[in-house]
Amino acid sequence: MRTESYSVLLETARLIVRTPQTGDGHSYADYYRRNREFLQPWSPTFGADMFIDEEWESSIPLIQHEFSSGRSARFCLYLQDRMIGVANLTSITRSPAYSALLGYTLAEDVQGMGYMREALDAILQYAMGYRNLHRISANYMPHNQRSGGLLRSLGFQVEGYARDYLLIDGKWQDHVLTTLTNFDWVAPA
Repeated sequence: MRTESYSVLLETARLIVRTPQTGDGHSYADYYRRNREFLQPWSPTFGADMFIDEEWESSIPLIQHEFSSGRSARFCLYLQDRMIGVANLTSITRSPAYSALLGYTLAEDVQGMGYMREALDAILQYAMGYRNLHRISANYMPHNQRSGGLLRSLGFQVEGYARDYLLIDGKWQDHVLTTLTNFDWVAPA
């Protein structure tokens, strides 16, 4: 793992998992253009800006600022030179909760190959180790069994069920609420 005030680089067996850098706008827009139809049923309704290189590029300084201020940690997942997914820790809080919310998406053409599991293993180690978070929440729609299985395999425990929890693809969707707890958490000095 390599970290700086505005970036993190996590290398796994097959992936480069890193925070966005100047110049990544094209990769983000291309990822969402290539996967628009596949991702839309699982996502808030996409605005036109999701597919425009310059819109993404102009958001990177804000993403970096949120990272350096400790409010979020957004990651790009690269297989060789191609972005194949994103995973984000948002709503990061310090005392007294020491928590974050995890969200992620993966390209359609690499589903079922273990890439997201590999990336999230590294991200969760970073979050609970380097960032010293105590709880990470991740929620999924009940009919998204692949996401539910992934979270279970990572040790997330079901903590509840929320009706009409998020507006996804223009419809309020129920979600299963899960959490991973860091039982090795140490209070900051």
